[in-house]
Amino acid sequence: MNTYPQFKRLNYFINKEFQGRYIFNYFLLAIIGSIVFIAVFSFFSSNTLSIVYDNYHLQIGLTPGLLFKKILSTQWLFVVFGGGIVAIVTLILTHRVAGPFYRFEKTLDEMLKGDISKKIILRKKDEGKELALKINTFNYMLQDKLSTMENFNAQIAVSSLHLKKALSDSELGVERFGPLLNEILDSQKNIQAMINSYTFTREKF
Repeated sequence: MNTYPQFKRLNYFINKEFQGRYIFNYFLLAIIGSIVFIAVFSFFSSNTLSIVYDNYHLQIGLTPGLLFKKILSTQWLFVVFGGGIVAIVTLILTHRVAGPFYRFEKTLDEMLKGDISKKIILRKKDEGKELALKINTFNYMLQDKLSTMENFNAQIAVSSLHLKKALSDSELGVERFGPLLNEILDSQKNIQAMINSYTFTREKF
């Protein structure tokens, strides 16, 4: 059973709320990291002097004051470009989670409607392959049991009809056992109706 065929999922932004939240959190983490870096650098260099040669001017002063603008401009470049890279990487990584979640949700919705014939198919690098395999295995087992129940139920119906015909032909208690046979046939029809409420593949696995 090949559960993970090779195919490409064209829509990378599957769950906008889920993926957007993670992208925002990682981007926010990058900003906080930059602020913390500036704060730590300023704290440890607050009592040091630096000499800066900038635009043909030589400047001497406290390190945080002289280098603050340079550090800030560098950090903003890091936040903008690094944040963009983080957003792209996060989108790709969350896509491997959001895609399977989407498939799980759709398959479970179909199962709640009685359709257990659907199979969860994930990509090779998707997360949740073990869960998908267990759900697929459960559906296969349930389909097999329903198919077996349907066969047994059909045999009960055939046997009941044969017995009813035999009693009718021999006139040996057809009036006595007829109602009981009718109850059996009614129960058989109810069982078949319950089985028919499910959509499944009627084949042996």
